[in-house]
Amino acid sequence: FGPKGETSGFLKVIMVVIFFMVGWLEVVSILFRPISLSFRLFGNVYAGESILEAMSNMVPMLSWLIPIPFYFMEVLVGIVQALVFMLLTAVFTLLIAQHQPGHEPQH
Repeated sequence: FGPKGETSGFLKVIMVVIFFMVGWLEVVSILFRPISLSFRLFGNVYAGESILEAMSNMVPMLSWLIPIPFYFMEVLVGIVQALVFMLLTAVFTLLIAQHQPGHEPQH
């Protein structure tokens, strides 16, 4: 691990620092993927419920009637979000578990 070739001095130090920072950034990226997915799902569900609540409060006498058509849309959005969550989880799992060529154990 480290710079290849005949580098020395300040350039070698900078390259080693960059290599470590890139590795650290990738680790942080992998650790924050589930958190990012959770915030995405929470935001979509919360936004839908907030809009339905606001629509119900606009006309107090018909608060049960106005949001009924939008409940079906909210269910559709929930299904789409579940599919997106499943797809992104599968892609992230594949990226983590992917076999890198050239890393076979030596016997």
